[in-house]
Amino acid sequence: MNSKKKEKLVIGFFGIIYLVGFFGSIIPAYRTLFLSLTPLILILSFCAILFTLSRPIKPTLTFLLFSGLVGFIAELIGVNTKLLFGNYHYESNLGVKIAGVPVIIAINWAIVTIGAAHCSALLSANKLARMIIAAFLMLLFDFILEPVAIKSGFWNWEGGLIPTYNYICWFFIGLFLQIIYFSKIKHDSNKVIIALFLLMTVFFICLNFF
Repeated sequence: MNSKKKEKLVIGFFGIIYLVGFFGSIIPAYRTLFLSLTPLILILSFCAILFTLSRPIKPTLTFLLFSGLVGFIAELIGVNTKLLFGNYHYESNLGVKIAGVPVIIAINWAIVTIGAAHCSALLSANKLARMIIAAFLMLLFDFILEPVAIKSGFWNWEGGLIPTYNYICWFFIGLFLQIIYFSKIKHDSNKVIIALFLLMTVFFICLNFF
């Protein structure tokens, strides 16, 4: 199977997954079931990225692991000290936790980081502009995700209010990761990564209306 057919197959598969997931999430009788599948979808998305990476894959794989680790450590600091993001805590439906943070969050950070990087590369040829745009795309993703995540019981904020400080932290952590990506990784556009980021974003945009 050539790379183009492989990309189309993977994108089509996830298009169906997110479409079914959307309708399952808005039907009360199935909502709990579909929300419980969130970690599985993230794992499958991560595997799809690995499956379609251009060779050599080691530099990008290393970055994915690095960005996931940075995001996870930031969440550990946030949940346990409130020094990052604000006063929040994770609920139980995202799976196994370490010190209050679901392990799957590391994968989410990795996917969002590289997805934003690839989308920003479509919008500008300038490396500095790409870094800034990608950081803003990560910020936008979190802004869209937060209301759905709270409503879905993924995590909760003290007093039910999302602090501005959360978004400030997201932007600067995102910018740090994008600086590393565009400084160290030879960018090679990947349609699967772009599609996954856009599917996730559209998915949460739509859920905000229900």
